[in-house]
Amino acid sequence: MVAGVDGCPGGWLAVLMEGAGPGAARATIVPDLPALLTLDASVVAIDMPIGLMDAAGDSRPADRAARRFLSQRNTGGVRAPGSRVFASPARVHLDVIRAGGGYSGILESFPPGRRLSKQCFNICDRIIALDDLGPETHEGRIWEVHPEVAFAALAGRTLAPKKSPEGRRARQAALAALGFDLDTLGANLGPRSRRWNPDDLFDACAAAWSAGRIAQGRHATLPQPPERDSRGHRMAIHY
Repeated sequence: MVAGVDGCPGGWLAVLMEGAGPGAARATIVPDLPALLTLDASVVAIDMPIGLMDAAGDSRPADRAARRFLSQRNTGGVRAPGSRVFASPARVHLDVIRAGGGYSGILESFPPGRRLSKQCFNICDRIIALDDLGPETHEGRIWEVHPEVAFAALAGRTLAPKKSPEGRRARQAALAALGFDLDTLGANLGPRSRRWNPDDLFDACAAAWSAGRIAQGRHATLPQPPERDSRGHRMAIHY
């Protein structure tokens, strides 16, 4: 079994897929990383930065490669496709947070150009949890993926923004073509209120598609070959 995972208001939304493929996939929400790791999945493909740079202001090669990937496939003239890959935090940012600093601490500690976006800061607790695992505990099992990269690979082009009607329809069509039953998966998850959003489910399905390719050894990597960070984490996006 493989799992595609995306963050959601209720914790982590996981789409679980076995040998029968997307048509028999099921979905669940788990509250935190320890619960996620108890899932009986040989590959966990997660939409979250794993390998990190040490210094603020140094962008990850994986992020740069993903932005190029989306830009090169932007045949429909989508505005700023590279902005969908936000800048990942560096370890010095996480050090401030680990020491108890909030977003104001980030702003005070780093000059413009070396700070974090608020969007990134809001998921740093999840990034820290993954970083603290250490590569020796998850090598070969936990893989970084990016849903926008997966959807572009599936569709052969960078899709319209996911919040737009066109973008939502394109994602639903791409997933339906693979065999995902979004209505059934949504029913698995139960009430949406403050727990999950349709975008979370779409992204987790795209991550599950990537996870299946990883399990079969058919995946591609950005960059190729993948790099390692100073702690030994694989620093690459897979699809």
